[in-house]
Amino acid sequence: MNPKDRVGIHLSDAVAMIAAQMKQITVQVRGSRGWQGSGTVWPLTGLIITNAHVADAPLDDVEFSDGLRIPGRLVARDPDEDLAALAVSVRPPVGARIRSACGLRAGDVVLASGNPNGDSGAITTGIVHHAVGKSARLFADIRLAPGYSGGPLADATGAIVGINSMIIDGLGCAVTSDTVDRFLRRFHPTEAA
Repeated sequence: MNPKDRVGIHLSDAVAMIAAQMKQITVQVRGSRGWQGSGTVWPLTGLIITNAHVADAPLDDVEFSDGLRIPGRLVARDPDEDLAALAVSVRPPVGARIRSACGLRAGDVVLASGNPNGDSGAITTGIVHHAVGKSARLFADIRLAPGYSGGPLADATGAIVGINSMIIDGLGCAVTSDTVDRFLRRFHPTEAA
């Protein structure tokens, strides 16, 4: 095999490995008004982080990738940042590592995990649209469908850099990991990463 041909294989294997890791920390969240989206097992906290527009009731249905389905109790919600935190009665699987989104540059590869149309463990890839800096939002040329909201957005190493939120002017928009950290410190200072 030509060494140049192996590059594509290694890249494909790396993306598949990160996708498998992301599936383990991505849950389905079903709200009381029929909203269905995703959530992310946030490292060290035991909380499920999702969007405020997904978690809309004191109790939301949470389904893990292994099929376990339990209620998630809303413990914090900020509609302005489009973030919510759910507590669950079981210890969720170990979350991925988190990295600050501040260092992301235009062209950096990102991967989004979610449950579009109820399909568990979907993954999509794209690139950061412009440098993030200290912005609360990250924009990427990435295809997000309904159901990706609340799922993790990771860099090319698999570290979480944001929470998928919505599409704005054709670009995928995510709340940065830095904003999630500030949200957790405001509502649950002892549970911030």
